[in-house]
Amino acid sequence: MHLDEVVQIEDFSNETLIALAQRLETSTTFQHLILREVEMDEIWRRVDTVIKAERERADTPEALAAVKALVRVHELVFEAHDLAAEGAPLEAAKRLREAMLLTPGG
Repeated sequence: MHLDEVVQIEDFSNETLIALAQRLETSTTFQHLILREVEMDEIWRRVDTVIKAERERADTPEALAAVKALVRVHELVFEAHDLAAEGAPLEAAKRLREAMLLTPGG
């Protein structure tokens, strides 16, 4: 597990979220938490980009529900980021695990 370096974030899939949750759960230093925050920043940006694109073409109840779920993922990642900044990595990991239930395939 790469705790002392930023792991490249490719997406916000369940696999990505679980891997980051696991890194949070094993992060033990302030430096580790800063690195996890950087990773969450990237997930947040990726979710934000998809929300903007999906809002523009959401023209069915299903599409609107998908946008609403993405907005909740966005909120949970933001909460996780703040919890990590406050020194609560286990609570941050819980938020990411909650977000997994909302992502496609979750």
